[in-house]
Amino acid sequence: MIKNKQNYLNNPNLPASDSQFEYTAEMATSLKKCANNILYFAENYFHIVSLDEGKQCIELHLCQKRVLRKMRDNRFFILLASRQIGKTTLFTIYALWVACFQEDQSILIVANKENTAIEIFRRIRLAYEELPNWIKPGVKEYGKTSMSLANGCRIGISTTTGTAARGQSINVLLLDELAFIEPHLVEEFWKSVYPIVSSSKKSKIFIASTANGTGNLFHTLYSGAENNKNGWAGDKILWNEIPGRDEKWKLETVATIGSLDAFNQEFNCEFLDSGESSVNEELYNKLSVYIKQPLYVMEEGNYQIWEEPKDDRIYVAGVDVSEGIDKDATVIQVIDITELTNIRQVACYHNSGISPVNFTSKLNEILAQWGRPLVCVERNNCGAQVVDGLRNTFGYDNIVSWGAATAGRQKDQLGIVVHTNTKYTGITNMRYWVNQLEVVQIRDINLLKEFKSFVRHSNGTWSAKKGAGYHDDRVMSFVWALIILDKDLVDKHFEVIQHDSNNRPLILKQLDFGIKYYTNPGSLYNDTDGNNSAMPTILSDKNTGLSEMENLIQLGYKIHNGR
Repeated sequence: MIKNKQNYLNNPNLPASDSQFEYTAEMATSLKKCANNILYFAENYFHIVSLDEGKQCIELHLCQKRVLRKMRDNRFFILLASRQIGKTTLFTIYALWVACFQEDQSILIVANKENTAIEIFRRIRLAYEELPNWIKPGVKEYGKTSMSLANGCRIGISTTTGTAARGQSINVLLLDELAFIEPHLVEEFWKSVYPIVSSSKKSKIFIASTANGTGNLFHTLYSGAENNKNGWAGDKILWNEIPGRDEKWKLETVATIGSLDAFNQEFNCEFLDSGESSVNEELYNKLSVYIKQPLYVMEEGNYQIWEEPKDDRIYVAGVDVSEGIDKDATVIQVIDITELTNIRQVACYHNSGISPVNFTSKLNEILAQWGRPLVCVERNNCGAQVVDGLRNTFGYDNIVSWGAATAGRQKDQLGIVVHTNTKYTGITNMRYWVNQLEVVQIRDINLLKEFKSFVRHSNGTWSAKKGAGYHDDRVMSFVWALIILDKDLVDKHFEVIQHDSNNRPLILKQLDFGIKYYTNPGSLYNDTDGNNSAMPTILSDKNTGLSEMENLIQLGYKIHNGR
């Protein structure tokens, strides 16, 4: 019991720094056991809040006990861990154990994002408050980002910046998700932090992260620990070391995240090589079979059509917008998703010189040709101008909105809001249909070549190879076309008649959005008076032997003014 009944900020779970206690013999014994045994401390006094059971003492799994012992017994320890194995909980247990039972220790917890660091510290505060008052030192300072205790211990947080921990004296450094620090931040951060901690003979560094590609600092440190080359102790926790996770759980998780590659990286602790192409040689050869010459080539070669639009098909368009200054290209991909076992690319518009203003009207015209389908336009940068113009100027209603909440935006916005997480979801979804199911037919050889040079980088992200001549505009517009099959969107925009074994859509029915209007491809080149304003290029029909002019006439073109 607290003799002077003084609490910090009148919180009964925060004893003041000068609080005094009367201890029973049992309490004194427990204090000694806690100080000597981190597992005893955790399993008897560390509480978690379970959705099913409510507040309860934690029951550590064997793999978690193994890791806590290694944190206790080693100065430098690195953990490669599956997702959802309690990495943050292990950090919290160790930080509180040191803060409660040692003196004058400075503990710094570093995460790749400020919100993540604050969330970790929130959990530390909650766990501290749930400890019995007689077992924990009193509070001197207690804030949202740090706390100081009566025994001289301090726990604080920081983000991975070049100035993190500079000038501080640190006894214990806990690094969360090191593999996900942006490469340009890692070098400066490590230069700033490592010399401070390693200069002391007793200070410790603990790192825990999910795998995220090769060639980054986390991969280097873990590989060195695994091969006994850098003096670090290492361990890994696989997905099936957590009770209740079996093959059925694995299959359900693969279906949820949409990719076996993603599961192997995030749950099976596999480092997926950087530089890996999105399509390997075997898949590239399979996809090459579907490459064919377009039925129509228009707009000086910028617009290619492989199939004529039909009113009984389900089309969707994906759009990637550029500045129109002959660097990156603005691209429209139109795909046919009527049969999800046979998804086909039916048209592609690719132009690196068209401005966003001019492109908006061109996009509206092309979409009209395909029955005004759902369109997924990347909203970032110049895309916002196109999305807003398409809606406000042309009254286009079928614009898909997705990603704003994931990107942390409070207000929903038209179009596809691209963020690290939404791009990851989009590419994972694309790889499910292209790589895992192999149900996509690519007609455009240039798109297939872009897929070949679309690679995984050392930080786990995907984009075009570095260097001149590599682009990914065709690929990303294709990604945004396929995003309509993501569960969050497909249930909103279609009636899913049947799902596959991975709970993905197998048979779709288009919701009734009213009458579809299809314009003839040639109408894109007629002005309001019906006069032809530009001449498309149409490939000659080798089967009938008709000339290009005869083909034009059969398509409904008329010769004006003797031309």
